[in-house]
Amino acid sequence: MKQDQTLTTPAQPALLGYLFRGGKFMAVAWVGMVVNTACLYLFKGVWHIRIIPASLMAIEIAIIHNFIWFRAWAWKDREQRLPFFHQLLVYNAATGAVDLVSNVSILWALSTFFGVHYLLANILGMIAGPFIKFWLNEKFIFRERRHDSSG
Repeated sequence: MKQDQTLTTPAQPALLGYLFRGGKFMAVAWVGMVVNTACLYLFKGVWHIRIIPASLMAIEIAIIHNFIWFRAWAWKDREQRLPFFHQLLVYNAATGAVDLVSNVSILWALSTFFGVHYLLANILGMIAGPFIKFWLNEKFIFRERRHDSSG
């Protein structure tokens, strides 16, 4: 009787790849949070720009930062179906919508109605969106191209 030497199931490599990509996503997202927070501090804390425009500008800079790193690192193995700027536009629309709903609204509500310092409110707002954004990136922005194996 031959003993099966395989310790993994066919689904395990896919799961490990998904988790590894998720780790890359979170690493980029954390750096993006630092970029966003630093920009927000510069715009609101130093230049005294009102909170909503300051937040929107900080988010946009972080979105561009994250897109470049996601394309070059986290989803590097995926065939890019769209030209760079077209894909950036799609990414910007998808993640910008999530950020507008989660980050900006939470930042505004916490800082306006509850007196939470704008930088802390911003961080709390940023915590809400990564799970939705990972799913959008995985399934739409950097979607894996399906190859027909039937020949």
